[in-house]
Amino acid sequence: MAEHLFVISIILYAIGALFALCFFKWQAVGNYISLICAAIASCFSIVLSISVLINGLIIHFDFLIYHAIIRYNFLLDPLSSFFMLVISVIGFVASIYSMGYTKLYVNKRDTRFLGFAYNLLLVSMLLVVTANNALVFMIVWELMTLVSFFLVIFEHENPTNRKAGYVYLVMSHIGAGLIAVAFFIMFAYAGETFTFSFDDFRHIGAHMPPIYKNIVFFLIIIGFGIKAGIFPLHLWLPMAHPAAPSNVSMVMSGVMIKTAIYGFIRFYFEFLTPCPPWWGFIVLVAGASSAILGILYALMERDIKTLLAYSSVENIGIILIGIGLSMIFKSYNLMTLSALAMMAGLYHLINHAVFKCLLFGCAGNIYYSTHTKNIEELGGLIKRLRVTAPLFLVGALSISAIPPLNGFMSEWLIFQSLLNGFYIPSVFFKVMTVICGAIVALTGALVAMCFVKAFGVSFLALPRSEHTRKAKEVPLVMLVSMGILASMCVFMGLFPATIMATINQVNTHLLGTNIINIITSYDWLQTKSIHTNFTDLSPKSAPIFGLILLVITFGFLTMLRPGFTKRIYETWTCGITPEPRFGYTATAFTKPFKVIFGNLYRPRFEISTTYSVPKYFAKSITYLGEITPIFEKYFYNPVSSYVLNISNKIRWVHTGSIHVYLAYIFVTLLIAILSVIY
Repeated sequence: MAEHLFVISIILYAIGALFALCFFKWQAVGNYISLICAAIASCFSIVLSISVLINGLIIHFDFLIYHAIIRYNFLLDPLSSFFMLVISVIGFVASIYSMGYTKLYVNKRDTRFLGFAYNLLLVSMLLVVTANNALVFMIVWELMTLVSFFLVIFEHENPTNRKAGYVYLVMSHIGAGLIAVAFFIMFAYAGETFTFSFDDFRHIGAHMPPIYKNIVFFLIIIGFGIKAGIFPLHLWLPMAHPAAPSNVSMVMSGVMIKTAIYGFIRFYFEFLTPCPPWWGFIVLVAGASSAILGILYALMERDIKTLLAYSSVENIGIILIGIGLSMIFKSYNLMTLSALAMMAGLYHLINHAVFKCLLFGCAGNIYYSTHTKNIEELGGLIKRLRVTAPLFLVGALSISAIPPLNGFMSEWLIFQSLLNGFYIPSVFFKVMTVICGAIVALTGALVAMCFVKAFGVSFLALPRSEHTRKAKEVPLVMLVSMGILASMCVFMGLFPATIMATINQVNTHLLGTNIINIITSYDWLQTKSIHTNFTDLSPKSAPIFGLILLVITFGFLTMLRPGFTKRIYETWTCGITPEPRFGYTATAFTKPFKVIFGNLYRPRFEISTTYSVPKYFAKSITYLGEITPIFEKYFYNPVSSYVLNISNKIRWVHTGSIHVYLAYIFVTLLIAILSVIY
């Protein structure tokens, strides 16, 4: 039955891709059918993944095309099923959203390729997380990269979009090359089976020499780290996500970068186990660095989609903190704490998929209505996008970890895991968990500031542009899909035990540790709480305390002013008619942070003033403030310049002559034969 559901899902995605190309005269009809097929296929995948997770199944199935060298087999275990569930849920919602969003391109560009590539992107991600063979994995991994590249450059007439796509493609292929090298090293120690099956790679770390294990570790953390967008391998992410259409950004940021997290977990907890503690420390440091630097750069952004892209870097860092802690705990045989940290990381993974998809969708609503992504040109949208505004607010509160929404639960679990770092025997790791806890706390405060800016400047005050003044609410189907995600943010925060029980199946499979008794104590309907040496707090305490404080405050104000009524007054502006430029801008809001973190941002300011005829009164003042990303300036730019210089110097080898190229091939084959013989 499971095999049939899987095959049906793949076939429906393929049919959807073909339907997008078949209707030549009626592009809109073909696009709708394509997206409906994608939504139905996602439903089948959801049913399949839930059935595997509930029953704790491990299902193997093969597609034998040529069995002599490659075994085209796929695996559905709790880990792959969990990621399939996340991909399918976001794929379903994004498909519904796309039915409305693609109207933006009708009669402006050919939408057939958009529907075709969108279906291929979804099916490639499902194949990545279910592949049970290294060669098959690399094939579908490259398919996912190429399809997402074409989606990034969908609006290819914009040079910025083309540059973003090329940067993404180059970096992704570098990452894929490193992953391939890791597979070949593991293949050399897979025994005498001479296959690339993951079954032969499992627990290969027990007899692999430490030097090669360490090499594979660094290859994997760089290779998958590029796709995940961790610092300093994040260069492509804030460029590609804003360039892609918003419905594609939802999928790329919500789930595509999570396939790299799947790779991390599969390698470190199955293939290379047991892991030394310092591996977990490297992952922990990478996560903490990505978290704090990602949100610091997001805070400075005025493009709403670039802001959300940098925020994805921050959230990937939070997820890696959970995974790194789990690796450290496992290396010291603290299996219950390892399972708790893994649960925190995976809970935040699914939380981020939901609220980041919601926020990118709302950003798409804003662009659909105003045709701008610049926060400085928005304002006053709360009166024009009356449904999008509260939906964006729910996403902003969720990502800011405000209880009782879902973001609070996963970050609370992250803090629990960090506090329990005192159980680690090593003093060094105890100190590092405290430092990481402080970084996570600072990151949480900066996230709240970032989304206060994003919501306040975009939706409050007065409109700052003509497009914003004429903005109208988006089609209903887009609002319905965003409403589903907002409801999930609330549900996953109020009833976390349901989500944790699902993740517990993954923990049981990976770590052999069942912490279901601890999970049930997190239920909001229970009065129990988890007890450690450092905390005794029920997850429902914070929101209940907040509600009680609100009631007390309201009652106190009522006692002071009984029967008070709301009075509306005009804003006092010293007798001057209020104008949009009087409002707080995003640049002004973040100026204090630009000063505090000046060594990181390296800000550059330009002020130009024009005067009226008497040069005593300013007619206009133009302020320009920019930051200099240190990784781009001091690493990527010098490296790219060096590579281009070397390439120019060796251009002479490309003669254009077929005879010369045949000579190159002959010499290469000769060297290969001699190396094998001797």
